[in-house]
Amino acid sequence: MGALNLDYLRTFALVADLGSFSAAAERLGLTQPAISLQVRALEKQLGVRLVERVGRTARPSAAGVELLVHAGRIEAATN
Repeated sequence: MGALNLDYLRTFALVADLGSFSAAAERLGLTQPAISLQVRALEKQLGVRLVERVGRTARPSAAGVELLVHAGRIEAATN
């Protein structure tokens, strides 16, 4: 596995926080497809589904919740 892309991790955390790919895209000034691509790339790298889509709502999967537990520490350790 290559190095974890911290921008993709931040994007995933924002999607989980806002519950929406579109809202995360608006907040980051990106398109919704760009946000989806980043989350999919992170999922592929980690080999797990991180987000469950329920209707128009996006929520973290069990693996996503576990990653979110560590995301703050990862962010702090890299700054």
